[in-house]
Parts: sequence; C-alpha cells; structure tokens
Amino acid sequence: MKEHRGISRAVRLINSILDNGLVLLLLLGLAYGCYALWDSQNLAQEATAEQYAVYKPQEDTLGFAELQALNEDVIGWITVYGTPIDYPVVQGEDNWEYINKSAEGTYSLTGAIFADASCDPDFQDFNTILYGHNMVPNVMFGSIKEFKEQSFFDSHPYGNMYIQNRDYGLEIFGLLEADAYDSSIFQTGVREAGRQSYLEAIRGHAVYLRDLVLADDDRIVLLSTCSAESTNGRDILVARLTDQVYEDTYAVEDPAQPDYGSADKAKGWRDLLPGWKTALFLLLFVLTLICLADQWFCRRRRRRRK
Repeated sequence: MKEHRGISRAVRLINSILDNGLVLLLLLGLAYGCYALWDSQNLAQEATAEQYAVYKPQEDTLGFAELQALNEDVIGWITVYGTPIDYPVVQGEDNWEYINKSAEGTYSLTGAIFADASCDPDFQDFNTILYGHNMVPNVMFGSIKEFKEQSFFDSHPYGNMYIQNRDYGLEIFGLLEADAYDSSIFQTGVREAGRQSYLEAIRGHAVYLRDLVLADDDRIVLLSTCSAESTNGRDILVARLTDQVYEDTYAVEDPAQPDYGSADKAKGWRDLLPGWKTALFLLLFVLTLICLADQWFCRRRRRRRK
C-alpha cells in the first residue's frame, strides 16, 4: 500500500512539473509575442514618411541638402500621391548596402528606398529599378499591395520624382507580379534594341496595365517590393517619368479617401504583425488560458477530495 501511494505521489509530482513547465513555456511564448508586437510597432514608427519629412525638398528649405550632407548616397526623392510613399532615394555600392541601412546612413532594420546599384544615379537609363521593404502598416513600399485592388490602382495614377534638383512627374501605368529572379523584369541598362522585348515582359507580368504608348526617349521607373503571397514573389509598380509635374490632389484631406499615411493609423492591431505571427500569438494565448483553467479546476477537485 505504501509503495502504491509513493508511486501515485511520484506520478502527481511529474504531472505537476509537466503542467507547470508547459504553462511556463506558453507564458514565455506570450512574452515573446508581446515583444514582437512592440518591436514591430517601433520599426513601423522608424519607417514612416513623417520621420523624413524634415528633409523633403521644398522651396526655401535646406532639408534635402542637409540630408545629402549626411549621406552622399542620397540621389533623389520619391512620392506616390495618396499613399505613404514619400521618401528619399539612395544608391549604394551594391544592392545589399541599404537593406539594413537608413537614408541617413545609419543602421536600421527598416532599410531605405534604394535604386539598383547598376542604374544611372541621374535616372538617365530607360529603366530604373527602386527597391523597398514591404512593411506593415503600409510604410516604406508596404502600400504597393494596395494597388492590387483595381479601384485603388485606377484612382492613384500619379506621383513625383525629385532628381537633379528638379521635380518630374510619375505616371503610374502598371502593376506587375514577378519572381525575384526573373531576369526579364529585373534587368537594368536596357538598350534601345531591347526596349520592345522588355515592354512585352512587362505586359506579360501585368496584373493591371493602362493603355499607354511610350515615346522613344521616355524613361520608366519600377518600384519593387516583396510580396506577402510567395517567398520570392515581388509586387512592382511601373511608372513613366515625365517632364510634366502632376498636382497632388491628395494633399488636401478628403474624408471620402482612406488615410494610409501613418503607422499610428493602422487598420488594427493585427496589422502590426505578419499574419502567421498573429495566428501564433493568438494560439499561444488560447492554450495558456486552457492550461491555467485546467490547473485551477484540478486544484479545486483535489481540495474537495481532502
């Protein structure tokens, strides 16, 4: 009998250790999830266009010149009207330099908007490719995914490029989906003889494409970011660089237009984390509640037996 009681106590002790260990692991998982949520919020704040607004090229200001004095790799400024895309553009020695480096030249996980290292820094090439992180909520190039809604694509056709100390218009005419290793799209220095085949590749990858005829001397700009739908997928906006500067009709607030301009105005707390992290966080939270409830009921049953 004593031996049986000893075994029972040992089994209860082991069960208690396992239960408490599981709860501890779940609590640690929840703590990590809370940290990830907090960290994502901080990263989003670092990457908002508002953080760079002081440097934006404007009349009678030295902001842009000050930024170039901080970082000689700054070559321009890009704005896509009606979106949070309103950032300086840099160009490094290679395409890795500004993955984790800000436009101010300091280390930052948010990176910067940067031109392909092999492109002409004055945007004189036929095609210039710009890269930026796809960040939530809609900062850096994170708002490119909004163009997958045709109504959004149709209502947001213009932007602005500041290069060579002057403004140029951006006439957005296409949204593409392509693989990151697709050389038919991700090639630079396209010569005159290869322009038609390059434009055919653009048509072949287009989700939406406006009817636009390019002149021989036209230049185009591609804005590329990671797609949330596939590992190597890329979402790409394509725009024509024009001498005509377009009016920013979104500069005046319109209550009928959605506000995509600030990380503080996210669609919800779930937007601060990628979908799989949100699901994992919720799962850990539910499992922790179940384990805590189970332990509470078990203790109550043991007390009643005594």
